[in-house]
Amino acid sequence: MHMKLLPRNDIGFTLIELLICLVIVGVLLTMVVPVSHHQMLTGEMVGTLSNMRQLHLATAAMTLDAAAKDEGIEWTMLASHGKTAPVSLATYLDALVKNNYLTKADLRKLLSPRGEELAENELTARNIAFKIFQVDRESPSDQPLFITANWEPSALTNDAPYGKKGFVVLAKGGSGGIYKRPNDVTSTNIFPAGERDGHAYRYVTLE
Repeated sequence: MHMKLLPRNDIGFTLIELLICLVIVGVLLTMVVPVSHHQMLTGEMVGTLSNMRQLHLATAAMTLDAAAKDEGIEWTMLASHGKTAPVSLATYLDALVKNNYLTKADLRKLLSPRGEELAENELTARNIAFKIFQVDRESPSDQPLFITANWEPSALTNDAPYGKKGFVVLAKGGSGGIYKRPNDVTSTNIFPAGERDGHAYRYVTLE
């Protein structure tokens, strides 16, 4: 005796079931995408901090060598031995290249905003990812040396490179961090007092 199978009419999704699935997928995407974007942005900031550290190490090495030879650029303030006139951004970068601490290709990568490699003629204060402060031997170790270009309150509305999402700081002594809140820009843990041990200093960037 053979059992007769009834034809099935429920194969596949109905339109209602399909719409429900699409709605569920849409809700999940709205939850996942912001998290992924935040993680990507944080990763970019960590990369920028790493770039700052590499440039800091090259600057520190140049400083030590210049001090040993009693000549050359010491940090980013002294144009040459015995002179205290601030150097330009171009002079500072050229010194790193000419003294074999970094190559021009290195600088185009390290100073690029958000991983976009700069052209050689774009290594200017307007195009690089962060500002480089004028510091000298007397400047305290916690004075900022590098800070992303969006650190100023007036610049927090643009994408230079992270807009209002946060900014990255590295001090002369090598300590650094990522700051998420715009009001951290004026906090004393980033900008120490303008005078210490009788030595006054200003927050001026290389141009």
